Amino acid sequence: MEESSLVQTLAIWGAVTGTIGTVTGVIGLVLRYRAHKRDNPRLLCESDFCFEHSSGEVSPKHKITIRSVGRRPVVVDYIRYFVRPRRRWHRVFKWYHWSNKRWIYDQTPKKPINLPEGTKEDILISVPNGFPLGEVQKAEVHDQAGIVWKISWPRQGRLQTLIRSQAIDEKQEENERQQCKVKGYLAGEYFHIYAQWNQEPGKKNSFKGRFFRFQTRQEYDRKWTDLIDNQIPLLIREEVSELQ
Repeated sequence: MEESSLVQTLAIWGAVTGTIGTVTGVIGLVLRYRAHKRDNPRLLCESDFCFEHSSGEVSPKHKITIRSVGRRPVVVDYIRYFVRPRRRWHRVFKWYHWSNKRWIYDQTPKKPINLPEGTKEDILISVPNGFPLGEVQKAEVHDQAGIVWKISWPRQGRLQTLIRSQAIDEKQEENERQQCKVKGYLAGEYFHIYAQWNQEPGKKNSFKGRFFRFQTRQEYDRKWTDLIDNQIPLLIREEVSELQ
């Protein structure tokens, strides 16, 4: 019995140590794999669509943000945009056309971009006049080692909403002492109104501005009507000193 118990104990101990060795080996492999992945170059690329507003004028400032999260530096070569073909038949074989460098556009950065670990770079989206940015279905960053990095890119409907820009209304009222200009426009997801008036009656060389932003056209229309029908006439008559 004692010999049988000893054999059983040794067998159990062998199984335990074998399991520990296996687990330790697996953990070691996982750690080595993670270290190998960290040592490789890696980029995270995102698109951001926004506008710059200045005195009722709007200009697009769409950009690609590239972050280096790997340990090896990466040199960016160019950004490639893949455009949705216009003809329906071409859309069926769009991957074929793209692979043959049709319906694509490559944007080369104006200056060399070298990204060490933990750094990022914003690249303004720069395309030729008339380029159908709203028809771009995907985009990629290509580095000088030939590696392709996918850019997070919105779906077509969402993209067209984010890049839209349109003037809606414009109005100017003035007399000998007061002057007021208002502009209404759509930029991206929001409707905007910019109002500008002279700070002091009789002095038209110093102006004050007010910016309004709305999520819906109904909110925009209500504010525009209030400004045109109520607030601006009061300002021109010098019954109020600013617009709210």
